[in-house]
Amino acid sequence: MIQKIEELSMNALPALSTVFLNGWILRFANGYSKRANSVNPIYPCSTDTEKNIEICESLFRKNHLATVFKLTECTEAYKIDEILQGKGYVYEAKTNVMLKNISKFQIKEQSKKNAVIYKGFKDDWFEAFVHMNQISYPNAVTLHKMLQCIVPDTYYGYILEDGKIAAVALGVAERGYVGVYDVGVHKEKRRRGLGMKIMEDLIYTALQDGCTHSYLQVVDSNEEAKALYEKLGYEKQYSYWYRVKNLGK
Repeated sequence: MIQKIEELSMNALPALSTVFLNGWILRFANGYSKRANSVNPIYPCSTDTEKNIEICESLFRKNHLATVFKLTECTEAYKIDEILQGKGYVYEAKTNVMLKNISKFQIKEQSKKNAVIYKGFKDDWFEAFVHMNQISYPNAVTLHKMLQCIVPDTYYGYILEDGKIAAVALGVAERGYVGVYDVGVHKEKRRRGLGMKIMEDLIYTALQDGCTHSYLQVVDSNEEAKALYEKLGYEKQYSYWYRVKNLGK
């Protein structure tokens, strides 16, 4: 299951460049997000692990990026984690991957009217997301390119209030699983359940298109978000974390 969800999540947010290195997947996207700028050892290394790490470090240095490893709860990753710790890599951002069976998911008819779901990229969704998260112009340019590169089916959802976008969410569907990403609510519209509403509508739309499961990722320390997702029926499947070696170290 871990390998499958990791594949789905990489397809859901494509890097701008990808290198396949002896079983590991190296992703590069101008430094926008650790997830899209990291080494992903989701398959066994076919050569010496420490030698592979050295090659990774050289490639990230070449791209003027910190070397970042995204590691999951599997035997291979734990071994790599121990090596990286010995090399001075810093542990960061433990994140939980949560899963929900949506085959019997239902929402009230009234709730279906609260959100608009588009099956394809929407400029107004993107502009609202960038504004809500105060993303810098260079990072916004990179993110725009990444979103345009998504191959699986996409669902760009938002809730309108007074003619303005109050909440957004992105869904990416593949192999019967819809990943829910980038849930955001305007700072003046929070604590009114809009995040839950947009997620419910997005999940319902994906269900109508044949999806049977939904997954998402939440930082382990974000207790409020975890409580929301658990209320929606999501259950933790596994965790991942990052090991980071900054430039010059």
